[in-house]
Amino acid sequence: MKIMNRNAWIGAVSVLAVTACTQEEMADGTMPSAQEMRIYAETAARTEEDETATGSSADDAVFLFWDFGDVLSGTTNPNPLHVKEPEHTINTYKRPNSPYNTGERYPDGNRRVMATGYAPSTLTPAKREDETTDYETLTIPESGLCKTDVLTSVEPIVASAALPFDREGGETLQFMHAQSKVIFQGKRAENMGKFIKNVRIELASSLVATQVVWDREKSLYVPQAKKPKAYTVAQQGDDQLSKEEAVEIGEAYIVPEQTTLSVTITVEKSEDVEFTKFEEITFPATLSFDIQRNEADDWDKGKDANKLYANEAYTFTIVFSEEGIELVGNKCPWENGGYLIVPIYPLGTNGSETSN
Repeated sequence: MKIMNRNAWIGAVSVLAVTACTQEEMADGTMPSAQEMRIYAETAARTEEDETATGSSADDAVFLFWDFGDVLSGTTNPNPLHVKEPEHTINTYKRPNSPYNTGERYPDGNRRVMATGYAPSTLTPAKREDETTDYETLTIPESGLCKTDVLTSVEPIVASAALPFDREGGETLQFMHAQSKVIFQGKRAENMGKFIKNVRIELASSLVATQVVWDREKSLYVPQAKKPKAYTVAQQGDDQLSKEEAVEIGEAYIVPEQTTLSVTITVEKSEDVEFTKFEEITFPATLSFDIQRNEADDWDKGKDANKLYANEAYTFTIVFSEEGIELVGNKCPWENGGYLIVPIYPLGTNGSETSN
C-alpha cells in the first residue's frame, strides 16, 4: 500500500472496521490473533540465485514501528513507537518461516502501526535539538563511506491487533539496496606491450553518499551526498593486469540515479615485468551507461537507459591499451537484488606521466 494515497487509506479504514467486528464476533473470548507484534520480512531479489543469498547488511537490520495516525496527520518529526534490531538476518523471517516477534503488544483500541526499516544498524540517527532521536536522517560512518551496503524497506506496511502483520495473506516488509553498486575490473589489451598494476579509481565526491534520508513521497530511505568526500577504489595486492582474464580492482556503493561516473584513474606502467622502473599515469575519465531496458519487465519499466538506479549493480572492465583505455561490457547479478548490463563503450584519453 502507498501511504501517500489518502483516499486508499480512507477505504482501508472502513475495511479494518468491518473486519475487526467480524473477528470479535467469531472470537471465543480471546483477542484476535496474537497481541504481540510479529512481522515477516525479506530482501527483495531479482534472480533465483539471489533468493538464497544474504547481504552483510541484512545481518543487522533495524525495524521501526510508527503510530500510523502520526503518518496520516503529517506529524513533524515523529518518534517511532518501537525500534527493534532482530537477532538474525532479514531473510530468516520470510514466509513460510517463523515471523520476527517484537515482544511488544499492539496499541489498544485497534490503533494501526506502520512498519519500516533500514540496515545496517551502524548508521547513526540524527539528534534533534530536544535530544530526541531522528530516525528519518541517518549518517553513514566516515570509515564506511562507499563500503556500506545500505538497505531500505521498499514500502511501509500497516497492521493492528485486529489485522496483525503476520496474518495469513498479510504483507511482507521487503528491503532493497538503497544505493547503486559499481564494480571495477582491469585487464591489458592484446596490443599492450607495457605492464600495468596498482590501479586506483577516485570517485567524484558527488557520488559518495554520506547520509540516507527518509523520503515521505517515495516511502523509502534515499542516499545523499550531504558532506562531499571523494573516495578511491584501490586495487589490493601486487597483481599485474593480465591479457587473458580481468583482474579485480574493487567496488563501491554510490548515490543512485547517476547518468555518468566522473573518475580519476591512476596506474603504474612499466616496460618490464619486474617493474624495475615504472611510470605513474593519472588521467580523468567519464564513464557513461547505455543500459538495455525491457519495458515488458516490471523492473525496467519507466527507467532511463542511461541511468543507474538504486538496487542495481554494474561491472566495468577497463582495458588498458597503447592508445588509451576502453570499457568492455559485462553482465552481473547482485546478491539480494539488482541486475546489470553494461555495453561495450570505447573511451580515449590523454594522460600525464611522472617517472619513478
